[in-house]
Amino acid sequence: MNTKQRLPFVYRELVFELGSGNGKMLFDLSNRNKNKDIFFIGIEIDRLQYEESCALTTSAASNILFVNDDIENVVTKLEDDTVNMFISILPHPTFIGSENVTKWKPFYIKMLRKMKDHGQFLLITECTNEFFSPVSIEEYKKWRNWITSSFIDMGYRILLALDDSPSGFSSYYLDQFKHDTNRIKVLTLLLEKIT
Repeated sequence: MNTKQRLPFVYRELVFELGSGNGKMLFDLSNRNKNKDIFFIGIEIDRLQYEESCALTTSAASNILFVNDDIENVVTKLEDDTVNMFISILPHPTFIGSENVTKWKPFYIKMLRKMKDHGQFLLITECTNEFFSPVSIEEYKKWRNWITSSFIDMGYRILLALDDSPSGFSSYYLDQFKHDTNRIKVLTLLLEKIT
């Protein structure tokens, strides 16, 4: 995807959701953009969820597009310094788990190159333990320190760290996790590209 060739100049900002699921959250964000000056692109590899996303859009929804592809393929093809924001809500463990660090660190470093100066990455992720039993405060703090320092080491600056999900963001799993705060601790990080 060549963003400069595909997007009309009227869009001041470009926002990607990595793993957009059924598209509802991104569709809601696009509807809130009254000036229609932000273009939203959701990337979803699951064909059924992608089709659900497409069913939300109409010809009137000119500022949103869903892509059925792997997020790594799409991000790799983007031009450097073109994206204003990436959003990732509860990424698959392949893209956040401690056991997969050697896989996801290079991906997020590559993603950083695709972001404009002061571009942002909104990451909403969760801490659980391997037995899915209650997560202690100490476990959570240790994990939180590890995840934040991992992104700092990659070159991101932390603008916000919230021990919850932000208001106005909803997804099937986020809504489920809010009811199980003992076993699942949600962390929201707003990260920025610094040069």
